[in-house]
Amino acid sequence: MTPDAICRIDRLTHVARALSQEAQTIQANLANAERRFQATFQHAPVGIAHVALDGSFLTVNPRFEEITGYPAAMLMRLGFQQITHPDDLDADVALLGRLHRGELQRYTLEKRYIRADASLIWINLTVALVRDERDAPEFYVAVVEDLSEMRQAHFDAIHDPLTGLLNRRGFVVRARALLRQAAEVHRAVSLIYLDLDGFKQLNDSRGHSAGDRCLVDVARLIEDMVAPRHVVARMGGDEFVLLVDEEGTDLGEALRVGLMTLGGAHGGVSGSFGLVTLIPDDDTELDSIVARADEAMLAAKRAGKNQLVTTALL
Repeated sequence: MTPDAICRIDRLTHVARALSQEAQTIQANLANAERRFQATFQHAPVGIAHVALDGSFLTVNPRFEEITGYPAAMLMRLGFQQITHPDDLDADVALLGRLHRGELQRYTLEKRYIRADASLIWINLTVALVRDERDAPEFYVAVVEDLSEMRQAHFDAIHDPLTGLLNRRGFVVRARALLRQAAEVHRAVSLIYLDLDGFKQLNDSRGHSAGDRCLVDVARLIEDMVAPRHVVARMGGDEFVLLVDEEGTDLGEALRVGLMTLGGAHGGVSGSFGLVTLIPDDDTELDSIVARADEAMLAAKRAGKNQLVTTALL
């Protein structure tokens, strides 16, 4: 063998070794990347799912199982449609259609899942579309965050812990929204301010637990007599406020009579009611309405209690 041939063989051997080392490095890097991906997928603090174009689950991570309450094997036999609350499904499907058509790169949606135990859980869903090498849609990647604690914290911030009604803060938010809606269509609203009569005597004679039971019963009485769209709150102590999008005299009188009946089980507690009715506009101030209804309620107290006093918004 000539020296040139030997030299060429040495060079080829060197190149082959270099290529082999490079291939090993690439394989090692790929293995590390796959290991990191699997670690991220398996241990992510959010739920992750790969979803087929027809909505069936291809793979899910352990956190997704925890959030939905379903084991992976069961989810593989289901689609996202089966675990999505029916009231939220249309919005989700519509956004998927826009994603599929290329109108969106991704979308985010708050919706409810129906868990394996039939309970509901609010989640924040983010979905992106993965395309193949021909740029055709292949599958969806869904990331799911459990909103239970956040929603519970928000609920607690605006609700009275004893009665479950809105508290003062929650009332302001909801009442302002109702006033805006009524102003847009020039609809009358009424604000009713209720202060219980004889509540202090009930507390003093039967104890605070009896007083608490009375407040809860009053809250349920009010809720049973108003529509879900109306705003009801416990403002503190034994004071309640209602904002309804109608003339409220009949409701106020019905509440007064109902409270008299209820009061028989609570040491004769009754109620003094103040009522303001108006057609709100863009300049209407909620604080002014509450203040006028409060004044009317105090007038009912002075006039002998257990009655409804109406007044105008000055």
